[in-house]
Amino acid sequence: MMTSPWKLSRIKDYRIRTKILLSNMIIILFITLAIGGVALYASIQFIESNTKDLAVQVIHQVSDNIENRAKEVFTSSVYVMSDSAIRQIVSETGEAVTNENYPAFRSRMEYLLAQYGNGNPYMNSIFIQTKGGRVYWWENKKGLDYALDQKAVQEITNTGSAYLRAHGNNKGWAPSFRQRKEVFLVRDFVDVSQIDQSLGTIIFSVDADYFLSLSTNSSIIQPNNMAILNQTNELLAGGETEEADDLINSSLASTLQDTQSSTAFAHNAKADGHLLIQERTSTLGWRVLCFIPLSNLLSDTRVLVLVIVLVSLIAILISTGIAILLSNSTTRNIKLLEQTMRKVEDGNFDVRIAPLGRDEIGSLSVRFNFMVSRINDLINTVYKERIAKQQAEFTVLMSQINPHFLYNTLGTVKWYARMHNQPDIDRMLTAVIDLLKYSVRRAGEFHSLEQEINHLRNYIFIQKIGYGEAFQMKYEVDDSVLACEVPYFILQPLVENAILHGIEMSKGIGVINLQAWKEEHQLVITVEDNGVGMDAGQITRILNGENRKQAMPGVTSIGIRNVNERMHLYYGERYGLSYESVPGQGTKAILRLPYKSS
Repeated sequence: MMTSPWKLSRIKDYRIRTKILLSNMIIILFITLAIGGVALYASIQFIESNTKDLAVQVIHQVSDNIENRAKEVFTSSVYVMSDSAIRQIVSETGEAVTNENYPAFRSRMEYLLAQYGNGNPYMNSIFIQTKGGRVYWWENKKGLDYALDQKAVQEITNTGSAYLRAHGNNKGWAPSFRQRKEVFLVRDFVDVSQIDQSLGTIIFSVDADYFLSLSTNSSIIQPNNMAILNQTNELLAGGETEEADDLINSSLASTLQDTQSSTAFAHNAKADGHLLIQERTSTLGWRVLCFIPLSNLLSDTRVLVLVIVLVSLIAILISTGIAILLSNSTTRNIKLLEQTMRKVEDGNFDVRIAPLGRDEIGSLSVRFNFMVSRINDLINTVYKERIAKQQAEFTVLMSQINPHFLYNTLGTVKWYARMHNQPDIDRMLTAVIDLLKYSVRRAGEFHSLEQEINHLRNYIFIQKIGYGEAFQMKYEVDDSVLACEVPYFILQPLVENAILHGIEMSKGIGVINLQAWKEEHQLVITVEDNGVGMDAGQITRILNGENRKQAMPGVTSIGIRNVNERMHLYYGERYGLSYESVPGQGTKAILRLPYKSS
């Protein structure tokens, strides 16, 4: 039955110091987060509410300014219609306009209209179409690389006349009839002496920035997040971004459209990430929309959030320090008692602990001293005698298992296999006998690299009995280094590790390649496999002896760590064992030792 991770790390198994610290930390974090969260929420709500109110006030001011500017353009149109010289040309009450003298009249009209157009840098054009169909115009040529012709003006004025008829009005504001960022004031050219009589159509073209560049003392309202719609919900200016266009055409914009109030109000559209603000101008009935990103709206709260978070963190750190001091002072005597017990675990039964007060811990210390005394008596009277008896029995047993008895026994089995024509068994027993003889040598002895490789061949032969063709062993050894002196048992652990942790875990056909060569005054030996590879943590554990695993019980107890430590012991820290490995790409063990001929 599987045990859940939670059961393995239950709180009841924690140290008392940890429990006290955790309980204090939970209380500290709860109080800090609760107070900080409430303060942060209340502050954000307060700032958001004030910012919305400020935005409504600002859009109200902007709306009034837009209407005033519209009135300025409307007043300019009245001045143009009141100009007697212009009215005389349009009504043709003086000299008749013919095709021959039309260029002269058009030049004269352009001069007269320039007096009204040049006074406003945002004025783009003034177009007039008479009742007889003749057109006159003035165009602000600043920044333009083209000039209007009569045909283009005729199309614009015809569109303006049609626009008035379609809406049933004698004046109105319309989007540009051409591909420019401008707003058109279209109205009948009325005779000031007879206002019910129309002399034609007049159109004022004003740059859209004339209404969008209104300066305010707030950074909330910007030209790029504004949109101006006329009474028929046609976009006059702004709303050029995709976000603004989507918001205008969304259901939220439809909801705002139904509102006829001239008072500004805010509609929170958090789903779209914007705050929508609208006001209808009192006279024109235009809708002035502002789409303020919530990120900009709440930008002032970032400093507040940072301050609250920093204060909360400082409070948590200070409280944590106090909690640690309190938990340490509470559990100091318990820790001292535990350390004394560890000494007893290490076999020191003469240790005693001074009484630690009159509380429960003090009582435990007294009982501990009494217990250690009793244990010490028991060890002296019973345990040592039992250990001596067991050691004697073990010595007798070991004397019975004499290596020579094993050699003779295996030799008899080998002779029996040879007599019955069993060459495989004969070869296996020969390898086992050689391996056994090799393993009982003194650990500090040396021999040639050739002898070490021969021993390795016996080991590989025995391993292949179990693994079959699951791996192949290759040898690429320079003949000049075969006589080099090496310690016993330095290759078998490396190959064994390659089989167990590389080839066997890969579950595929493995190749182990042994290479040896002379490099300057060093002998370099590498054992490389194409197995699963290792990461840095696995390499560290193997070098520390934490991954020791035997392929066959009793074959060897000398691990990778032992090989590395012996190299350091014999030759110094500059020599020894290292690994190069990448997970999934195999492993290479590199052994460096001095080059010495045997």
